[in-house]
Amino acid sequence: MPSFSSSKTWECLRPHESSKDWFSAVWFKGAIPKHAFLMWISTLDRLPTRTRLASWGMQIPSTCCLCSVFDETRDHLLLRCEVSLSLWRLTLCRMGFRDLRFQTWIAMLAWTKTGGTNSPSILRKIAAHATIYHLWWERNNRFHNQQTTPISVLFKQEDRHIRNTISSKRHRRKFKDLMGIWLQ
Repeated sequence: MPSFSSSKTWECLRPHESSKDWFSAVWFKGAIPKHAFLMWISTLDRLPTRTRLASWGMQIPSTCCLCSVFDETRDHLLLRCEVSLSLWRLTLCRMGFRDLRFQTWIAMLAWTKTGGTNSPSILRKIAAHATIYHLWWERNNRFHNQQTTPISVLFKQEDRHIRNTISSKRHRRKFKDLMGIWLQ
């Protein structure tokens, strides 16, 4: 008589989707959970930006909280706004990149998945997560509290997050040499 297997039943009932090409840029060992979650929501383009809030019927301006010039979309807010460009410039400069700008979210995700000896993929992912997190934090600080943080202070906070992440995982093989690379 054949036996019943709950795991085989589950596999038959559960819908399978194709794997997402962005998965490894968002979810990886060593990621800070709140940064990974925000990166996931950002990748799905589900952040409650002002343009999305306005499209839901809220009576708010759709202009960016950071620059007050363009509509606040995910790509503008996190990649193209003058404030985000300044933070990205500081982060990328720390990693040895001088004239790198991301025009699309897909380009930024692709950058995180590549790597070299001067900036391994794991460091790129940690830096991208931290940059996105601190830009969203600054946006919310301006939107809800009407308080502005200077870019230099924002970068110091981001730098501290990255250092703490690397330090807390320094016993892992992939994190072993990251602090030296980050501090160059």
